[in-house]
Amino acid sequence: MALIRAVNVGGHSTVKMSDVRKRFEALGLNDVASYIQSGNVIFSTGEEDPHRLAPKIETGMSALTGRKISVFVLSPEELKKAAAGNPFDPERRDKEQRCHLMFLSAAPPQTRRKMLMAMQGREYRFHIRGKVLYFAYSRKYDGIRRMIDFEKVLGVSGTARSWNVVDKLIELASRPGDR
Repeated sequence: MALIRAVNVGGHSTVKMSDVRKRFEALGLNDVASYIQSGNVIFSTGEEDPHRLAPKIETGMSALTGRKISVFVLSPEELKKAAAGNPFDPERRDKEQRCHLMFLSAAPPQTRRKMLMAMQGREYRFHIRGKVLYFAYSRKYDGIRRMIDFEKVLGVSGTARSWNVVDKLIELASRPGDR
């Protein structure tokens, strides 16, 4: 599956997901489906190393949008592993807090990780496992929490998805015939 960074967010880089699906199919990918309008594309491929697809998809998406696009390609197993590694309590995740997973281009250096951890406070909690940043905040901070440029702090690029989106993507990737 591909997580396209910064597409259809806040009215910027607007692209129809039907055009995205057509572009993926033109790249030779199969069983292409998208989930919501924010750049989540599920597909199948004969490529043995799905990470080799990222540059190919980035080139195709850049041609479609007219600007440089970053794409994070994950296997369904990688997404499941990231979800299973979520340190935040699943009971609280849905009721009391919002939880997001940010998929990173590389594991951040220890010094950068320490910088981020020093930013934890009443509203935010963080955890990093390899190339995944988990962050959670209480629902009472919706709309009033401080914004953090995670990429700047960590020194790597990334794309974030809410827990609910990650959960749904796992479900969709598990049912290729139903897409």
